Amino acid sequence: MSQTNDDFVVAVVCHEIPTIPHNGHPRVHFLSVDFTPPDRDNDDMCADKVLKLSVGAEWAISRGCDYVMFTDADDLVSRRLSGFVAMNPGANGWYTPSEFYYAYGSCLVRRNLRPFATSGPGVIVRADLLRFARRPFTGVWSRIIVEGGERRFAEVLARRNRKINTLAAVGLANFQTLMTAEGHPLMPLPFPSNVVINHMDSTSQVPGGIGSAIPTTVMARATIRTRLRNLKRMVAVLPSVGPLTRGLCNEFTIPAPDAVPSAYRHRGSIFSRDIFVESWLNRI
Repeated sequence: MSQTNDDFVVAVVCHEIPTIPHNGHPRVHFLSVDFTPPDRDNDDMCADKVLKLSVGAEWAISRGCDYVMFTDADDLVSRRLSGFVAMNPGANGWYTPSEFYYAYGSCLVRRNLRPFATSGPGVIVRADLLRFARRPFTGVWSRIIVEGGERRFAEVLARRNRKINTLAAVGLANFQTLMTAEGHPLMPLPFPSNVVINHMDSTSQVPGGIGSAIPTTVMARATIRTRLRNLKRMVAVLPSVGPLTRGLCNEFTIPAPDAVPSAYRHRGSIFSRDIFVESWLNRI
């Protein structure tokens, strides 16, 4: 809630409204959904996320919002975003070419640069460019999902039988691909917009997710060659690792370690998203 420009609202789409300090805040709106919570399965959890983003997008459009931002519920966002959007009216929107990785309780962060024209978890799109669909799913957005190897996810999403936002459905890897295909390309944000929090409850840690690719039981049997390869990957990204500064804490409202529940402190790694060495690092 510390944006430099006050012309914004936050929509939290959830199954149960939590009891938190922001209850009753005039800029925070809780939207309770009536569909069932997802199974502990990556595809089902991702489908649930799409449905919630779709509900939030529809609500924002109905409120007359000019732009809609999608972001993960466990991420932190830059306080510069609302001011930046206000200074650039009429643009199609922006994708996130870089973000920071952080684990609560750590004194380090890692800046992650995305491959050209691919997005991090944050995307901002002009509201009138957002599209919605119902099954049977057809069109460019649907082909992007299937051709990207996510047929099971598409089938799980279809079984939910709800109206969905097509941009939310294609996912962060394809934000720019879809918008360009529809004739409304996005621009890269000129600064990192998100701090991605790595923790063991992340969707990527459940079956089918990124972090589940090499679980601890497998890492325990890892060969010396595998460990050396992982170490090489880690060393390669060390130049992108830096201290958690007061400036970053202020820009992204990163809480002090003692303000974070103990279950989430020191339970992740700034390397774990793309280098599966966390369980090994914990043993050395």
